[in-house]
Amino acid sequence: QELGTLGFECTLEEVDLEDITKNQINTIKACTSEDHGVKKKYIKFQHRIFMEQLKCLQGIYEDLNAYKAELKNFNDQKVLAAIDELMKVGI
Repeated sequence: QELGTLGFECTLEEVDLEDITKNQINTIKACTSEDHGVKKKYIKFQHRIFMEQLKCLQGIYEDLNAYKAELKNFNDQKVLAAIDELMKVGI
């Protein structure tokens, strides 16, 4: 692979690095676990953990949906089918 390319027939200078997920959940923050320590109210603690996991999965789903919309232009049915399968797992 030629130095300075991304594996495509373009250089880094030609690639539009627009963040297509900027108006959505920040998936990295939503999916990064925090140290919750010891909690006295176990039910509320479990509910909070569940809600955090739900937000993480929602972020992943939204990201995949955005990537799918962008990748439709390439018309690669294998990639689009793979994204569809990943999106089914999160439902």
